[in-house]
Amino acid sequence: MTKNYPSIQGAAILGSLALAVSAFAGTTVTTGKAPVAPAPPAQVGLFDSVGATVDVGYDTHYFFRGFLISEQNVWGQVAVSVPLATNLSLGLGAWYTSSADISYDELDLNGGFSYDAGFAKIGVGYTHYEFLDGSAGEGMGFDSAEELGLTLGAAAGPVNLGFGYYYDFEAEGSYLEFGVDAPIAVTDNFSIVPSALISYGVDYYSTEADFQHIKLALAFPVKLTATATLTPYVAGNIALDTTEDFTDDEIYGGVKLSVSF
Repeated sequence: MTKNYPSIQGAAILGSLALAVSAFAGTTVTTGKAPVAPAPPAQVGLFDSVGATVDVGYDTHYFFRGFLISEQNVWGQVAVSVPLATNLSLGLGAWYTSSADISYDELDLNGGFSYDAGFAKIGVGYTHYEFLDGSAGEGMGFDSAEELGLTLGAAAGPVNLGFGYYYDFEAEGSYLEFGVDAPIAVTDNFSIVPSALISYGVDYYSTEADFQHIKLALAFPVKLTATATLTPYVAGNIALDTTEDFTDDEIYGGVKLSVSF
């Protein structure tokens, strides 16, 4: 299961409207009978272009960056994207999960900025992790964590590339990951998305600086309506140097329903 920062939505639409208004300003449209004044442009407010997504899902295993946290998890997420300027948007989100297997509840709150530079999408964000029942902090002396992150995303033909760097203030360590996926359209409403990810930790809840885990996955998004998508998936976690003492290799799966507004 993946927690995502909100994506850029609406900035390009606002830019196009601005160009259209500028082009028609001070001109008239001529017909065969007589000059006709152009219709006034439609008024678009800031929140008319806000995008929002609501996700709910279930995972047989909740892995976070190679660590197995809990099993039999249900979760929900709300993400909002607000256009601020051309190609720039503000994202706000909240994610909550609860395990039916053990006493574990987590709430994540995040905010950040996304910029579409054309050749790549660049994001910077901040996340607060709150472990509501304290189970994640047992033996570690904490029940919350703070994190600053930087992400880059780009397309290379049919393949999407992604890189993320995160600094955890509680651990005083860094986590880096590099991932690829390649969506394959089977029909207009059904796709297969193979993906792979490898990560590296530097003092990230470990005294080592080494590779952390590999994740391999197959997702099967089904477009139910123009705004709703159901995505079952199957994945495999391969523990590497910094997680192999805590987590076994595991095959797991789940399903997500996503609705956009």
